Amino acid sequence: MAPFGLLVEGRLDGAVGRQIVEYVGGEVHAVYGNRGFGYIEKKLSAFNRAAAGMPILALVDFMDTGEDCVVAARNKWLPSAHPQMIFRLVVREIESWLMADRAMIAQFLSVSKQKIPRHPEQVLDPKQTLINLARSSRNGTIRRLLVPPAGSTATEGPAYTDEMIRFIRSMWSVEKAARQAESLRRCILAVERLFENLKQD
Repeated sequence: MAPFGLLVEGRLDGAVGRQIVEYVGGEVHAVYGNRGFGYIEKKLSAFNRAAAGMPILALVDFMDTGEDCVVAARNKWLPSAHPQMIFRLVVREIESWLMADRAMIAQFLSVSKQKIPRHPEQVLDPKQTLINLARSSRNGTIRRLLVPPAGSTATEGPAYTDEMIRFIRSMWSVEKAARQAESLRRCILAVERLFENLKQD
């Protein structure tokens, strides 16, 4: 299996990136970042050069770029990508891709599938939307772990990241989510093309 590196904002993005790489038949050998989008913005050029030694999939939430256009944001952040650097913007946020597998996220959150947005990439604040869905869950444990306590200044529940990673690893389907999230579909295609090229070398 071809070795890949991941460059991500945080653990949740890392779990998604790993699923994508493994879906196409690759293997993640190293995960970099986990320090927010500012770190990636600052270090992206250096990682682009490092991609000559190992292919890298870099994921950044489009919301975090402050740009109005995905293409403009990508060109601004990385105007010239190495052939082994896949830099993709998640539209609009990693939770958009998670909600794109509507059936499984509904089952995980114990809510009706009808409550899950049909066009998750058009949701203005995907993470808050997901937390609000958890707030209406029939499962008390989901509400306790994903939703911030009443009166708290926290933006998420005490085990939000751990629980969502558990969902990604055990329930989330890359293939099904890609049908509802165009930026995910394009990301998968880019990784597949690179993987095929690596196998031919």
